[in-house]
Amino acid sequence: MAIDPRKVLPTKLNLIRLRREYTMMTRIRRVIEEKREVILHYLTSIASEYARYREEVLEELERIYSSYYVGAASEGFERVKVYAESVPETLRINVGMRVLFAVRIPTFNVAEETIPPITLPPGVDPKLYESFEGIRRLLPKLLKLAEYEETINRLLEELRETQRLINALDYVILPSYRDAIKYIKLVLEDRQREEFIRLKLIKRKLEKKAGG
Repeated sequence: MAIDPRKVLPTKLNLIRLRREYTMMTRIRRVIEEKREVILHYLTSIASEYARYREEVLEELERIYSSYYVGAASEGFERVKVYAESVPETLRINVGMRVLFAVRIPTFNVAEETIPPITLPPGVDPKLYESFEGIRRLLPKLLKLAEYEETINRLLEELRETQRLINALDYVILPSYRDAIKYIKLVLEDRQREEFIRLKLIKRKLEKKAGG
């Protein structure tokens, strides 16, 4: 949308039109800048929530893996592998979508009925069972963590795009309008001076004729 001053006809109508468009562009820039500030605010807030939530999830994961390694060491990793392979692959994640400041953000939810049962044989080490059950309970939180991460990624991308628009307005579009307006004003002022001089010369000629 940049304007090439050399390709604009220097007329009063074009001067009026460009001034109106320039005013509109500056208003658009203010709106985009406000959008950028809102996105930054939400990014800061969500990043803080994400950091806290991630810490909680990692603490739970650490406890679960501690139980798992104790149980796996007791049962033997080969037997644990057999247990894992016996679990049916039924788990399904429902993916939705929500809109935040015109940004499409995915949502993830576990289809509860598809969570496979724990098929461990009787007498298995309690720590192993505890770790399997812990992962089942933690799954919704892991998905929530993925939502946070995807929200941050998409807001960052929207922020970058918004900043690119502001930069384009600041360094390309608005300066081109200013240059075009300045060019037309200079041409019109030159024409006005030339017309003034021409009229003055005509007046002098007419006065000479009248005096002669």
